[in-house]
Amino acid sequence: MAFSMFLRTSACKSSAFNQQMMRFATQSMAKERTIASTLPIKNLVIPRANSTPILNSVRSFRTSPPRLSAGKANDHSKLWVVEKITSAALIPLVPLGLLIPNKLFDSALAILITAHSFWGLEAIVVDYVRASIFGPVIPKIAIGLVYLVSIATLGGLFYLISHDIGLANTFRQLWAIKSDGNKA
Repeated sequence: MAFSMFLRTSACKSSAFNQQMMRFATQSMAKERTIASTLPIKNLVIPRANSTPILNSVRSFRTSPPRLSAGKANDHSKLWVVEKITSAALIPLVPLGLLIPNKLFDSALAILITAHSFWGLEAIVVDYVRASIFGPVIPKIAIGLVYLVSIATLGGLFYLISHDIGLANTFRQLWAIKSDGNKA
């Protein structure tokens, strides 16, 4: 408890402290150290301590996230950026698509809405339909249903765009429907 509280102090969060700790953690055990190298007293030698394989592996342990993740082909941080760009692109594209209805804007809206919905539904299924709770089969079925719903949504939107009045004009027609509030 006291050690964890010590690590949370501002002295342990400084870059100088981190550099010093990395230097100590990565030093080799191969060379003998003398007190003369650390203290002003001469001619005293500290005998080399018997190092164990566990101690050696702990001392050679290094973390380097950019170097470790650079070689991966399936870097999920890039997917996160694409998801955020998709969400940000929807903000100007929805009003623009409604103001200027054409097949180009309708197609872009269909793709972006479907991708945005797919990533959201997939995140829900991955988070809440876990194999540890539902077993190994139901999460796979749920992911398959997410793919099926997304493919059907994209196909339906493209069908609406190509064989009907388009996505933006459909929204305009739905918005223009007035209810008969006087008849009761």
